[in-house]
Amino acid sequence: MYQINNEKFGQFLAEVRKEKQMTQKDLADKLFVSDKTVSKWERGNSMPNVTLLIPIADVLGITVTELLQGEKLKENKTLNSDVVETLVVNSLDLSLRDTIRQRKKNWIFAFLISIGVVIVEAILLTVSGISIKQMGDSLYISLLMLLFASWFCVFAKELLPTYYDTNKVNFVSQGIFRIHMAGLSFNNANWGYVLTVFRVFTLGTAILYPIICYISFLVGGISAWNSVKYPTIIILVIGLLVVTYIVGKKYE
Repeated sequence: MYQINNEKFGQFLAEVRKEKQMTQKDLADKLFVSDKTVSKWERGNSMPNVTLLIPIADVLGITVTELLQGEKLKENKTLNSDVVETLVVNSLDLSLRDTIRQRKKNWIFAFLISIGVVIVEAILLTVSGISIKQMGDSLYISLLMLLFASWFCVFAKELLPTYYDTNKVNFVSQGIFRIHMAGLSFNNANWGYVLTVFRVFTLGTAILYPIICYISFLVGGISAWNSVKYPTIIILVIGLLVVTYIVGKKYE
């Protein structure tokens, strides 16, 4: 079975580029990407999107098959359609994995930033004269949301097992976390969108709740905060469920 080797692909790309007396920037300009992107390809750190395979091959004067194999084919040597199809499918898989990896890094970064924001908010609330006891519920909710966000942003798998795509499964169980939503079937078509909803909700609530706490104290003191803190949570949770069902059903 033919597999695409990132390093072999990158070395071949660099060799052919140099044969054409092109710099990384020259190639990047022709493909409308950055020279850093070309550098990542050549170092085997990532694969180009499948839509760029034909333009790359055309610019370098080689075939897509040669590009994916990482070597030039001998004269009169051709690959059968099954091998070519396998190479293309593998390139799609590699491109998808690179995309997923980058998306996960972005969410981990967002999670870390959110932790910093919540810490700053707690300090500002304390400086403004609100005691730890008074802001206790706000801190508890923020920490709870960050706990859930740690799973959604760091540990949750971006892809579900294939049986989710062939069966109607209304729950996802990964590690200690289990999500069950009656009437909504999870699959790889909607899971990424559902994950995004939960990530935005947990991070957003962690940051927003201390702000609501502060505004409540400004407007009406502790009594105002006590009157809005629980209804706010109920409204947010209902909103989460509604949005999750809408998004999940749309891409189901």
